[in-house]
Order: sequence, then C-alpha cells, then structure tokens
Amino acid sequence: MRTYGSGCAGRLRRLGGLSVIVTLPLAGCVAFSTDRQVNYGLGHYEMGLYTQAIPPLLRAARSLEGQTPPDRRLPQVLIALGTMAANDKRDDLAADFFQRALRAAEALSPADETQLRNALVHLGLFYVERHRAADAISLFERARGISQRLPQRFLYAIDLDNLGLAFQGVGRHADANALSFQALAVLDATASGPMESKTRGVILHNLAVSYVDQGRDAEAEPLYRQSLDLLTAGYPRDVERWRLRTVLRNYADLLRRTARAEEARALERRLEQVR
Repeated sequence: MRTYGSGCAGRLRRLGGLSVIVTLPLAGCVAFSTDRQVNYGLGHYEMGLYTQAIPPLLRAARSLEGQTPPDRRLPQVLIALGTMAANDKRDDLAADFFQRALRAAEALSPADETQLRNALVHLGLFYVERHRAADAISLFERARGISQRLPQRFLYAIDLDNLGLAFQGVGRHADANALSFQALAVLDATASGPMESKTRGVILHNLAVSYVDQGRDAEAEPLYRQSLDLLTAGYPRDVERWRLRTVLRNYADLLRRTARAEEARALERRLEQVR
C-alpha cells in the first residue's frame, strides 16, 4: 500500500520505452517549490506513476490550501489525490480529498465552471461506485446544469448519463433510461469525434445494464453489441482497457444466461486478451 505521508523515494521507471529518472539525495527530500511540486506530481499522476506523484501533491495541497485567494490549481491537485486514494481502496482519504476539491472549486473567484463541474463529477462517481447513489444525484444535477452551457457537448451527454447512473442506483430505471436517450440525442446533434464515439459506447452500455436490471434482456443485447463495437474501435488510443473489459464481461454474462454459451466463450477469450 502506498503511503500518504510526505516521504520521498528515488527510482528509475521505464514507461513505454521512456526512462523517467528521479534523483533524490539519500539525506532527505529536495525542497521543491510549490510550482515544481504541482508540475512534478501531476505529470507523474498522468503517467500512472502514483508512488512518485503522491508525496509532492500532498505537499502542494498543504501549501495551496493556505493561500488567499485560493489557488486555481488546487481542485485539480485534490482530485488527483482522491483518485489515487480510491485506487488504493483508501475510501476515507478519497472522500476527504474529493470533498475538499469541491469546496476549493466552489471558492474560486472568478468562478471556473469547468473545474467546478469536474469536482462535482468526481465526487458523484465516487459515491455511485460506493453504493451511495442517492448522495450523488444532487451533484450530478449541478454538473448537468453547468455542462449544458459548455461548448463541449459530449460533456453534457456524459453528465446526463452520470445522472442516469445515479437514478439506476436508487431503482429509478424509467428516469435513468430517459436520460440515456436524451444523452444519445445530444450526441446525434454533435459532430462525431473520438470522445463522442467513446461517450456513445459508454451510454449504450449503461442503458443495456439498466435493461438487464429490469429483465429486458432481449433489448439489452443489441445495445451491448453496439457498445462493444464502438469501444473496440477506439481501443487502445481513446478507450481505457477497463472500459472495454467491463463491456466484454457484462455482454458475455448476458449471453451465457440466455443459452448462448459459445458466443459467451468467444467474448471471454477476447476478455483474456485485453490485459
């Protein structure tokens, strides 16, 4: 388990043929400025090097939270820390980081709607994934109100779908399904690109899950198939491995339950190949 203290470590990591060398003296930590801590920490966070990202981001968060007026980088730093804590199954820390990120985003002046929307979404998804969908609804409703005004229309579609996920979590399937169709309509009216295709694939998957929960397997199957086609086309450049694996697993489960074992095995073989 990674430590969320302020320790330092030096090591050589190879990522996709690129060597990232971190040299730190044995006697203690380099006294990085806050700017360097933010840049270093977020850079390593984006590369998935969480062990290297956590210490500088913790120090940066402590420094930035003491500033008046609030530093505009603080929400992003706290969201990164929350994401890494959740990845480590430290839900207590993750909740605290995400809640602090939301407070920091709300305090920014002038307001930054994109950062506020992102903070709302991260906290809301954290709640949904921890079976606290009821707590996520108001957060996603606020995010939807913001993204409706933003030029990136796929964000609005995402937030409609996120709200639908929360409604699924509390058994409001009719409302969830309506939001999925509304999100798809937003994408239909938007020029298609990688993010729009990925978003459509995710929405179709979530709508399929809702149908399965309602016992509507026949309606779910073509949605899983369309979702899988879209996400496979975007993998690995634009679609994360875990998303594609989730669709393959859920689609295979549906096929196996509906007496289509050979097709299910074919998807399970594909699942083994996506690692």
